Amino acid sequence: MKTNLKYRFIEFIVQNDLIQPGENILVAVSGGPDSMVLLHLLRAWQKRLKIDLGGVYLHHGIRGRAADADFRFVEKVCREFNLPFYGLRESVPDYARKHRLSLEEAGHQLREHLFENLAQQKGYAKIATGHHLDDQAETLLQRLISGTGLQGLIGIRLQKGRWIRPLLFASRDSILTYARENNLPFREDETNEDLSIPRNKIRHRLLPLLEKEYNPKVKEHLQQLSFVLQEWDDYNEKQLEQIVRNGKLRIAKNKIHLDIHAFKQYFSWFKIRLVEYVLGVLTGKAGKVVYRQFRSFLYWLEKGKPGTTFLWQENVGCFKDGEKLVFCNYPGTPTSQEETSVEENQWYDIPLAGYRFRISAVSRETVHFSANKEEEFIDGSALQFPLYLRRWKHGDRFVPLGLPSEKLVSDFLTDLKMKQPEKQNVQVLLNGNEIVALPGFQISEKYRVRPDSSKIFSLILKMET
Repeated sequence: MKTNLKYRFIEFIVQNDLIQPGENILVAVSGGPDSMVLLHLLRAWQKRLKIDLGGVYLHHGIRGRAADADFRFVEKVCREFNLPFYGLRESVPDYARKHRLSLEEAGHQLREHLFENLAQQKGYAKIATGHHLDDQAETLLQRLISGTGLQGLIGIRLQKGRWIRPLLFASRDSILTYARENNLPFREDETNEDLSIPRNKIRHRLLPLLEKEYNPKVKEHLQQLSFVLQEWDDYNEKQLEQIVRNGKLRIAKNKIHLDIHAFKQYFSWFKIRLVEYVLGVLTGKAGKVVYRQFRSFLYWLEKGKPGTTFLWQENVGCFKDGEKLVFCNYPGTPTSQEETSVEENQWYDIPLAGYRFRISAVSRETVHFSANKEEEFIDGSALQFPLYLRRWKHGDRFVPLGLPSEKLVSDFLTDLKMKQPEKQNVQVLLNGNEIVALPGFQISEKYRVRPDSSKIFSLILKMET
């Protein structure tokens, strides 16, 4: 008797509103049984769903000839099914080294980025992957064992943006049974049997033990937990949007300001979710907060000394500024010598400082002095382009406007009562080796506009908000 996976599949899609009529679906095909069954089922229901399909394979540059064979296999299958095939090649090891990621993290990021770009370019509304019930259980157990934040407990999402997982209800056994019953060819990944890989140990040893000795429905229960947390997180996402709209959380390009009083009113789960959201915005990847770290943060929030910083990650910290909690990228002691070459009349993005910068020659008639630091005027008689912008470093000196002698930049910033993380990204504008200005803060006395200035330049900052 054949499995009813085919009908459970269409029922799952309809119940969860995963695919709309007329949508184009890009199917991520690895050549394994999961993605081959997914492709077969989508083709079986193609007319009913009124969809067009395409297949994509990413060669990770890891498994050599085996990956080459997988590439050719998926290409052949797509051709036989008369489907568009998109073969991508990238070196995951190179990407991992460049971005200091594990191979698994690097592969995930590359796939997401490349498939998203391809879907957008080729007009695919959805990207379907072959993740299934066992994948969900393995993911949740692995994260629980290794330690995870609340976001990690959500596991594999049923749908997020373009991405859908129409097989998330199905067990690995039911998928393999369907493949055999329908004589579907597929490729086996030999690394799936390697027990030195922690996930494989969970798959081959821990999950079977839990099913046999504790609960045969353990995978279904883990899936239910994931779905409940996904709904709860969707609700929290709406609450986060409301907080941003209300101004209790203000996002700039490289800083996030959070109202401390409002933060203390939230319950613990939401506090953690809020911090994870903030870390995600600042780092560009999913934030992760473990409970022990969260408890340390709450203690620091109540008892931490003024001027101290709580470090969440290697490069992200927060500090208290009156009634605000300020999160920002925190690169540590400013040692970077990277410089931006500056020419006239061009805009330059300075992401770390959170602004765009331009220097332009102006006539004396347009000069208007004010307390507004977003436009300042300097004597340009001695300027020799290109000028340079870089982050300040220890030992930098200049003569602040109105003072008779040089001062260390570090002392000048301290006098402004700037918190340590804020100091890190202050830029200096250089004419040769001489500091012309700290854009947005102060110009040098040596470059002030005088009655006999033959050339005058404006320094314009556009703050990113």
